[in-house]
Amino acid sequence: MKKALIIIDIQKGFINKLTNKIPSKIRNFILKNRKKYNLIIFTKYMNHKDSNFVKNLNWKGFMNDKQTAIVDELEEFINSKNLYKKYTYGSFVDDKLLRYLKKNEIRQVELAGIDTENCVLTFARDAFDRGFKVIVFKNLSASHSSLELHKSALKIIEKNIGNVK
Repeated sequence: MKKALIIIDIQKGFINKLTNKIPSKIRNFILKNRKKYNLIIFTKYMNHKDSNFVKNLNWKGFMNDKQTAIVDELEEFINSKNLYKKYTYGSFVDDKLLRYLKKNEIRQVELAGIDTENCVLTFARDAFDRGFKVIVFKNLSASHSSLELHKSALKIIEKNIGNVK
């Protein structure tokens, strides 16, 4: 079965005391396991003045490179073919990533990233709905808001979507 490792939103603006160990853990995981994957894909969240985040939540973060930049530890793995920008929680809002996964006959997605309760959970649910087998790595994911949200999201994923390892 063809597999993709999806690294979700490991960006400088999400790094704090709850998430600061995640980038190096993911880097080490990729170095050790990259040959097990047919694809390694990264997502990058970016906000804009007309987004629902601004209009409905009055949240204006992630509108500059200082916050949106992928962490330095992972830069060497990123190229123009494996980085997918998004402007909301989900990565399947447009069909670019889905088409890429299907073109490469990917059947299983394995997820790591920030925030478990938002973008990781949304990706997991969206991938499940589109027929993929989903695995989430609990030690390669985190919430920058709280450990409780991370743990709650993992419970939801395990019960309703896929496997948590």
